[in-house]
Amino acid sequence: MSTRSTIAVELKDGKILSVYCHSDGYISGVGKTLINNYNNYDDAVNLMQYGGISSLGDTMNDTSFYSRDWGRKDEKPYRYNNEYCLIYEMSGATMIEYLYLFKNNEWHVSKSKYISKKLLKDAYDVGISYWSKFKPVKSFKKELSIKTTMTEKQMIGQIGKMLSQNFGADNIVIQGQTMPKKSEVN
Repeated sequence: MSTRSTIAVELKDGKILSVYCHSDGYISGVGKTLINNYNNYDDAVNLMQYGGISSLGDTMNDTSFYSRDWGRKDEKPYRYNNEYCLIYEMSGATMIEYLYLFKNNEWHVSKSKYISKKLLKDAYDVGISYWSKFKPVKSFKKELSIKTTMTEKQMIGQIGKMLSQNFGADNIVIQGQTMPKKSEVN
């Protein structure tokens, strides 16, 4: 249901920091949010501080981080020696569809691709997955012009609201966590 992505930053020493982002990973979602709100080195590095992201917001306060907001203390950014090591590590990560990298003072994106190939009659479908070459996010004019009517986060929120109305708010579990009662949040 979610479009997963990885968001990474090339540090000044050439090393890479990256975090997982669960929702809205497509270019008109995470890509647009990155270039509109985190489009300089300091903001990009700052985005890495809490590790994995459930949903990326326009500000750090609007972003849902697994460690800060969900209490998952083991969430930390991943470190790689360079861009090649990042791509190599991501090879075969078929559930990640987009890889964003802030380098040379702008956001770039690589898309996960898959070539399906049935090698033998009695074999499972075994294809090859690979990452496209990085391109500047701003070069995807068509995708960036899309006006998103509902994000994945908003859709999940509406499903949660519907479930709570029909089944009661005390029994809802989203992404492995029991949702708190309104009285506990407010």
